[in-house]
Amino acid sequence: MDDNLDTLRDQIDGIELTDEERARLDDQGDALVITLEEPLVYTHSKLDDGPRTLEALTLPKRVKGKHLKKMDQASGEIGKGLALVAALAGLPAHAMDELDARDMDLCLVAIEPFLPKRRKTGRR
Repeated sequence: MDDNLDTLRDQIDGIELTDEERARLDDQGDALVITLEEPLVYTHSKLDDGPRTLEALTLPKRVKGKHLKKMDQASGEIGKGLALVAALAGLPAHAMDELDARDMDLCLVAIEPFLPKRRKTGRR
């Protein structure tokens, strides 16, 4: 078994992934490359020559404030998740409209260990 997958598996301990999902994750040290189940086809802007096709998304493990702030600009839980993935991947938010739901789910599960942990409230 690949050491990179073992490292990633340790990082997302407690989250169940199928063997097929694990095979789609490539831990490259400072980033995760997620091979998409369905290629993402989108138009970057109106000035673009035409549609772009991505077969994988590269998401940095260091989630920064600029990435999290993009979530504030989106409405709904799904919209916020898609906005975060778009910001991490360096894509326009509208590109995520074409992201397959299975790919979105895997992206969100894979980056979860790199998000800030919720602090408990109440007595210490």
